[in-house]
Amino acid sequence: MSKGNPAERLEDELDRAKARGRWLSDDEQAELDREVDAMALQLEAKQRRDRKLMILTGVCLLIPPLWPLALGLTLFLLYPDTMARIGLAAAITFLVSGLLLAGVLGLAMVWLVQLLF
Repeated sequence: MSKGNPAERLEDELDRAKARGRWLSDDEQAELDREVDAMALQLEAKQRRDRKLMILTGVCLLIPPLWPLALGLTLFLLYPDTMARIGLAAAITFLVSGLLLAGVLGLAMVWLVQLLF
């Protein structure tokens, strides 16, 4: 929405009304403006996050032990949705396997204590 002089604003509103086929009420226009602002904020936040991840990836490339992390960050930057799903699946898998391992180790300890005493 143009914040210039009133004639430009009216012309912009007329162009938008022609594109939609009708005039929007003040409430509808305010809602539309809020949606546009929210989308702009989300896009800006994503760009900031991506910039930070690129810098972190560059730092990781300079330190050889962190190369696997750099690979993971690069994949996340290239394929964010897919890597988020893979990360969620990996986290669930590690959590479940960790709980199972703790249970098995607990049973092994109980068995070992019974065997010794």
